[in-house]
Amino acid sequence: MMLKIGLILSFLLLSSCSLLPHRKSSFHCQVKRAALDIGSGSTKVLAAKVDKCKRKVLEIYSERNFAFKFKESLHLNQGRLSEDDFSKIKGTLIELKEQLQASGVALSGVATEVFRQANNGPGFIARLSRETGIPIKLINQKEEAHLGFWGAVAVTEKNPQNIVVWDIGGGSMQITTQRKDHLFTYLGKLASVSFKNKILSYKKKKRGSPNPIGEFATLWASNLAEKESQKVDREVKYDANKKEVIGIGGVHYFSIKNQLRLSPNRPYSLFQLEEAIAKRRNWSDRQLFGSYKETEVSNLILVKSFMKGLGIQTVLPAKVNLATGVLFNEALWQ
Repeated sequence: MMLKIGLILSFLLLSSCSLLPHRKSSFHCQVKRAALDIGSGSTKVLAAKVDKCKRKVLEIYSERNFAFKFKESLHLNQGRLSEDDFSKIKGTLIELKEQLQASGVALSGVATEVFRQANNGPGFIARLSRETGIPIKLINQKEEAHLGFWGAVAVTEKNPQNIVVWDIGGGSMQITTQRKDHLFTYLGKLASVSFKNKILSYKKKKRGSPNPIGEFATLWASNLAEKESQKVDREVKYDANKKEVIGIGGVHYFSIKNQLRLSPNRPYSLFQLEEAIAKRRNWSDRQLFGSYKETEVSNLILVKSFMKGLGIQTVLPAKVNLATGVLFNEALWQ
């Protein structure tokens, strides 16, 4: 009898001890992080409590968006970013870092296309990281695509095998699909600001807004974007026609979603875009809203043309940017 009781006690003790590493592991999986996405047209910050093991956002503390138009600056300054650009973002990031550190939140970030294009881009980011004390990595376009894809998976909680993630920034576009364990990605340079600048060139303007775009420029721009869509890789094009397409970034979630007045979790269609373009192509900036009036109508044309070229019927906008992906990329938090 005593032997049986001893065996039972030993089993219970071993069972309780085996739970301890799991509890400790769960505790260490939950961290407070703020991710920084320094893009071509805007800089995003997402502060959240996350479970880094399950790749899940547990609580969002704050989301902020700063309109630093680096792509415009690059266009106007012969391929270089100015000292004024540096001073503005440096001051903002130092203030942001102080606020986050006071709350015990770690900060890390990435920089994207415009800094890959700028003659002084790598040096700009290295100096910004050094003078702010914030780890900031200049990533390549494939890394950008992968961060966007996994950020979309984390936020939507959809099966990665069943979706295609379409990310449009100011200076680059990525469309990513997964087959088995491999990601296939289209890496393009036609994006929100670069597309708008091509319309400006067509209209023989060097700067400013292309609005009102007008009928003929709309037709020209549509043909340009649809022709560009034919460069999309075969695997990506096939899946974009078959799987659910998730649109991430400001173009899909803010520009198009707001212009079409979509309710949450509602996709938009090719027909809706065509209707909006027909109405807005003759609008001036005074008839538009927000900090990015100059790209609002051209965004509609760009997305409509790619949808038509790739045979995409609908796109579901999701509130995801690279900052979401940064939260779960452990290499950026070492």
